[in-house]
Amino acid sequence: MGERGRIDRSISSLRTLRFPDDEDIFWFRDDLHQPYPISPFGMTTVQKHHAWSYHHASNKVMLPGSKGAHVKIYKGRVYLGFAVIRDVDEIKSREQEFVKNLEHCIDHWDEFYAGYINEVKEELNIVDAINPDMLKIAQLLEYIKWANEMNRRNWEIHFTTMYMADAIYFTFEDFCKKNGLEEKEFTVMLRGAYDTMATKTDREMIRLAQLAEKLGIGDKFLEDVQALIVGLKSTDEGNQWYARLEEFLQFYGNRITAGHLDVIYPTWKEDSAPVLETMGGYIRKLRDGWDFDETRAKLLRERDEAIRDFRDSLFEEEQKTFDRLLKAAEGVYFFQEDHGFYIDAGSTARLRYAGLACGRRLQQFGLLENAEDVFFLTYSELIEILSDLAREKDVAIYHHSRLVPSLVKERTEDWEKVKEEEAPLTAGAVPDVMSDPIGVKVFGIIDDIIHPKGEQVKSLRLEGFQGAPGVVEGRARVITHFDGFAKVEPGEILVCPYTSTAWTPLFPKIAGVVTDTGGMLTHAAIAAREYRIPAVVGCWNATNSIDNGDLIRVDGDNGVVEILQKSVVE
Repeated sequence: MGERGRIDRSISSLRTLRFPDDEDIFWFRDDLHQPYPISPFGMTTVQKHHAWSYHHASNKVMLPGSKGAHVKIYKGRVYLGFAVIRDVDEIKSREQEFVKNLEHCIDHWDEFYAGYINEVKEELNIVDAINPDMLKIAQLLEYIKWANEMNRRNWEIHFTTMYMADAIYFTFEDFCKKNGLEEKEFTVMLRGAYDTMATKTDREMIRLAQLAEKLGIGDKFLEDVQALIVGLKSTDEGNQWYARLEEFLQFYGNRITAGHLDVIYPTWKEDSAPVLETMGGYIRKLRDGWDFDETRAKLLRERDEAIRDFRDSLFEEEQKTFDRLLKAAEGVYFFQEDHGFYIDAGSTARLRYAGLACGRRLQQFGLLENAEDVFFLTYSELIEILSDLAREKDVAIYHHSRLVPSLVKERTEDWEKVKEEEAPLTAGAVPDVMSDPIGVKVFGIIDDIIHPKGEQVKSLRLEGFQGAPGVVEGRARVITHFDGFAKVEPGEILVCPYTSTAWTPLFPKIAGVVTDTGGMLTHAAIAAREYRIPAVVGCWNATNSIDNGDLIRVDGDNGVVEILQKSVVE
């Protein structure tokens, strides 16, 4: 590997992608979940749990064709290794059990999911009740172990429910297609069935925008964020609004602002800038007469009409099957955003908070310059340091003062350098076709991707998945990182590598969305359907081809994006 591979082994020697040893399976760079270089702590906690839980859940539900993806690191980036089961007898045996599990979940999805997610919520509430800064070192050691184990368990739940949820969706899809309905048409029947955590978050943010208008400080949110913070806190109205913001963040603020499978990035609760920046867009739309509830009501009317028309076209027995599958599919659609709030974001945030508490303690002892530097330690290194501190504090401080600072310095420098590396999109045994439905629907891995023409190729016409129906023309706003949220103006078309739940507040003010990554079950596609805006996802070279200000046409009906007029690059 040489010097360029140093960071991989430093972060996790156990999980370093090695060639030629790892060339026997297909590896795919996971930009959907982690589009940035991974931190040492994130790789040895969340990513470790991600890989383990793929395998745990596959074994639990008896997924027929796979035992779950492997997760490794290469050039600082996270890769998924898709290993399939090839033994025909084993596939048949697992399939029999999987079908039994699937049939049960179709008829009892709500109870199935509730049992798991209630376990998640209970643990999160217990964690929230603890003030780790008040713990003794030995207690802090047990606390971080507990938080880590909780995160691991929550990812086991994530994949157990995800495998069954996706299977239900595929079953519903097959039924609809056999009866003449394509995916872009039947997804209309799933929109708005439930009030998701995403829509609840947006509704609360709208109330914050309405409160700002009521208090007469709405114009303040059209200014620079830093000036806004200083200006608001100097007035009674501003402090009143901030008090309401704190209430909002207490429950909705555990969203990681960037890659949500790493703990190195702050949450809204720590850095409320994404919320404050989004307020300006909400206020502009409210002043233009936008009614969130009416938009939702229209979506529901379209949904009800689509269900009625399709159901009327079926025979009586088919209607019974449709009703059964629709109910389950509606629950699955709700699940996509709900589990993202509590597990993907919420559980990762709690592990981050626990890590920061340890970082503050190490900073107090002079072992770290900043608490955030703790994320440049691996989990096992942190446990070793805390164990020594609990055993004999003064000796441990002296002992680790020669070990920790230089390691953190080296890893920080390597982490910055590796951002300039070009990690390949695919590696290993690249298949002729992608047969894994989750690989297609969630990650957007299609033939053009596994045999890419090149991510860096610029094109005036892009093709992807028909993420959400509709056609729109408008100016592009290219955002590759969460710190660009403030640049998004109402009516623009968002062009980005991916979206996660932290990006959802942008959706009420954009006219359409185009992503590099993802398939029909990715966040961007589902959120776009909920907000009735066109989307094309999984284009892969969108952010490389489209520049800010380009006039583009997004055809969500056919999965095509066209650059109609180039603009001067900012």
